[in-house]
Amino acid sequence: MDLQLEKYKLMEWLVSLKDESIIHKLKKIKETNQSEYAISEAEQLFIEAGLKDVDEGNTFTHQQVMEEISKKYGI
Repeated sequence: MDLQLEKYKLMEWLVSLKDESIIHKLKKIKETNQSEYAISEAEQLFIEAGLKDVDEGNTFTHQQVMEEISKKYGI
């Protein structure tokens, strides 16, 4: 299946659509799909805090983490 061709066909169909109920259903599908992948405000704050830590060099190497785990748990 050629994805670009299928999208083009859907766009042509959508432009010619006159049934408002179908348009409303499509809008709901779009909104549901977008909200499914949306992140919460708290998640966004955690991401920003993590990126700030990286920018400021507040990170640990893999080796440092493994050494700490080894010391703490004896593995």
